[in-house]
Amino acid sequence: MKQTIKHIIFDIGNVLFKYNPTHIIECLTPESKYKKFYLEQLFNSDYWQQMDRGDISLERVKKQLTEKHHLTENEQNEITTLVNNFTKHLILDDDMKHLFNTLNHRYNLYILSNFQSKPFQQLLKHNPFLTKAKGIVVSANVMMKKPEIGIYHFLLSQYRLLPHECIFIDDMKDNIKTAKKLLIKTIHFKSSTQTIKELENYNITI
Repeated sequence: MKQTIKHIIFDIGNVLFKYNPTHIIECLTPESKYKKFYLEQLFNSDYWQQMDRGDISLERVKKQLTEKHHLTENEQNEITTLVNNFTKHLILDDDMKHLFNTLNHRYNLYILSNFQSKPFQQLLKHNPFLTKAKGIVVSANVMMKKPEIGIYHFLLSQYRLLPHECIFIDDMKDNIKTAKKLLIKTIHFKSSTQTIKELENYNITI
């Protein structure tokens, strides 16, 4: 069968970069007594999801957490530090970076990520290889997030992509399910080795 794949769409967190909130908190607030609080009430909370979607600002999150939990100024400052600097402590998967750069020579690459606007700009600044992507859709910028179908429609229409010509690589099953509904080919990411092997199923060799 003739190869029809033209576009490969990458997720960011836990695909190109390992995202570990516990590691981030340890790196940025090593002396804090509130590490568990930051993990549960910030990173693993609805607030983080809302910031990713662009529905709430960092200042609003701090205000609501302060009112609810009586945070001190120091704790508020630590939250600011965590949100403004967490991208510096994402762990780049060198094998996936190599894959990204290799595929870039033969395919159009795109990024579809649930991410906050300012932190994503910081990530781009420190990882310029990401700018090789032909297009980037960040959830907070469009006020939609995976697995909502709207953000997939936005990517396809914004860059005039045909679903059957795309492969979407993501670590979350729900995000994969939505892509499949649109007839986008998918790879449920588990490792670089597994991803390369599954790309071969689409006649894409590295």
